Formats: sequence, structure tokens, C-alpha cells
Amino acid sequence: MKKLLLISFDFIRDGETNTSLAIGSIISYLYSKKEYGVQFETKHHTINMFSLDKDTSSFEIADEIDYLNINSFDFIAISAYVWSEKYLNDLMNILRIKYLFMGKFILGGYQISYSNNPKLEYPNCELFVDGYGEHPIYEILIGKHKTGLIKSSLQFSDIPSPYTTGIIPIKVNQSKVRIETKRGCPYKCTFCAHRDLTNNKVLIKDNDRVFEELVFFKNKKVRKINILDPIFNAGKDYLIILKKMISLRITAQINIQTRFETISGYNGQEFLNLCERLNIHLEFGLQTAIRSESILIKRKNQPEKITSVMKELNKRNISYEVSLIYGLPSQTFNSFNESIAFLQTNGCHKIKAFPLMLLKGTELYLEKEKYSMEEKIINEYDIPVVVKSDSFTEYEWLKMKERAESLNYEFERV
Repeated sequence: MKKLLLISFDFIRDGETNTSLAIGSIISYLYSKKEYGVQFETKHHTINMFSLDKDTSSFEIADEIDYLNINSFDFIAISAYVWSEKYLNDLMNILRIKYLFMGKFILGGYQISYSNNPKLEYPNCELFVDGYGEHPIYEILIGKHKTGLIKSSLQFSDIPSPYTTGIIPIKVNQSKVRIETKRGCPYKCTFCAHRDLTNNKVLIKDNDRVFEELVFFKNKKVRKINILDPIFNAGKDYLIILKKMISLRITAQINIQTRFETISGYNGQEFLNLCERLNIHLEFGLQTAIRSESILIKRKNQPEKITSVMKELNKRNISYEVSLIYGLPSQTFNSFNESIAFLQTNGCHKIKAFPLMLLKGTELYLEKEKYSMEEKIINEYDIPVVVKSDSFTEYEWLKMKERAESLNYEFERV
């Protein structure tokens, strides 16, 4: 029997389960196969990024995993994201040499899907997953792939719920859970890796599966449900899902990510009407209120439309927040402040701001030289952020950073 170890680097907050939704989906998919327990089995170890600091070494992480008897596994799959990047090669090398792992490594995640040559970047690894991991990992375990890059082919409806199957255990009065009704994003913002850059598709979850999970959460008296869809109110089924929440009398706080532009016409009004009847919190990733800046990142924000929607949200007393990015192309300290002032003038006081990251595979990543962007590592996860460009100096960026931190502090106090 083949043995697989899944190692994930996750951000697990208080009240959340130790198994992330991404890993839970992979395990539930593998469990659903007739070969599970006969041809293969799996174990999972999560590394909580919040438990690490800038000095945590790959040796310490490997020592933490040692209790699992590393050399007993045939495959070790590791999540490869920008926040785990600094550990990947060293960790694989340590597991191979110090802990005598003789099997094959599998890497999957954004860092692999958007790599030009993953074998060159990660020479210790034999197998790479491009896209969603559920089906490729299954194919590896049944012997279909020995080495190389495996592209994902997946129907969302084929994945059993990791919650109702018990893969992710939920207790009564669970503080928080995460679900998804779709994967991928239909928009093409140049800074974002949420959309499927490989196949440019949005996968839709069957409504019956969504309803099954909502009923389960209702019965478990879950207190907060975070819907991870990049844009919840894109597509055609989001109103049906909200109506189901109302019919189930769900009182949990529902957090969803949305766009101002999609709240328009009849469906937009109906969306707001339904939001009023739920304990809902809307998260808008505006990034900038300056139209010229938004055009450069292929957002094309419409200030008049944004103003109209915020007026409706405030009138209806619907909870919402707006996030901005600083360090964008053509942005200045003054224009960043203009975006903040625009939101505050229109009645939004829950504002967050984050530094621009050039994520591998995104269009903006490839345009780094075009805007003379320079990066630095400023946080404990060794994630580079843009600190200088042809429109702002590093000193001006530091002023933006200070302003952003004051916003985030004010947000936390609200």
C-alpha cells in the first residue's frame, strides 16, 4: 500500500480547525475513491504560519514532523505558496538526507502552477501539480504518473464535503468555518492570482452540495462562515444561495467577498435585500479609488458606481469593509490618501490597506521592469513587496505604509 504524507503551511486563527479547507478537500476526494485503504492511504501534518517567526528554520520544521516516521512514506506532498517558498528546497533536502526519505516529493500550489520551470526551481522534487490538487494526487497514488508536471482535471461536484464526511471535524458552537461555492475568478486584475491562470476557468460547486454544508453548519450552531469565493456575487447562483440561508434561518455571521460593480440592476437590488435579512459582512477589494490607477491594473473602477453602492449599504446598515493596495503602478502618497479620503467621505470607516506583492504568474509580475518596481522583504514570511517604482520613492512608500498601518489599527478598534 502506498503511503502519502501531506504537509501544508496554513494560517490557522483562533477558533478555526487545524485542517484547512484546501487540504480537507484533497483528503475527502482521496477517501471517496475505491482504492483508498487498499492501494493507498494518507496522513496530514499542518504547520501553522502564525506559530513561526522569521528565525524559524527548515531544520526545526523537519524535527516537528519527525514523529511521523518520515522514511515510511512513499510520497510527501508539500503546499507551495509564496509564504512557504523560503522553506521548500531546504525542507525537502533535510527530509531526504537527515530523515532518509527515499520516496518522491510532490509540490503543488500557486508557486508551481505559475512557474516557468518548476524542476529547475525545485530540483529535489520529482512531481509537480499544476492547478487544483485533488485529482492529480489521486492519479499519482494509483501509479499513473511517475515524474514531471501534472495538469489538473477536476469536476467540482466530484469532491465530497470535507465537513459532512468528517474529514474536517466540526464541534457544536464552532467559532469559524470556511467554505467555497466556486473556485477561480472571471476577472483579470493584473496583480491577482485568484483566477485560474492556467485554464482561465471558474469551477462551480453544485448548489445541493452547498446547501448540504449550510444545513450541517446550522445544526452545529457554527458562529461564523467565511465564503472563500474570490467574488461571491459573480455568476448566476449567488441569490439562490442567499435565499437558502434565509430559509434555513442561519444566524451565523456570513463573510463574503464581492465587487461594487456587480451590485447593479435588479439582481443588485435583490442582493442587497437579501443581505439585509442575514447577519452578513461584505468585503470589497477595491485596491484604489483612482480610476487611472485602476485601469493600469485592469480593474476599471467606477467611482460613481462605488459611491452609489456605499450610499445604499450605509442606508440599509449592511456591514462592510473595503481594502486598498499601496505600491500600485503610477500611485503616489497623495493618490493613496485620495483613495482613503474617497472612502471616508462616502461613509466607509472600515478600511484596510496592504502592500503590493508581485505574485508569480500574474501580469503585473511580468511588468516589474515596465514600472521600475523594486522589492524588499519586510515581514517574517520573507514575502517581497514593492517599495519603490517610477511614481514613488522608498521614503514615500514608507509614508504610505505608516498610513496603512494606522488604518488597520483603526479597523481593529471598530
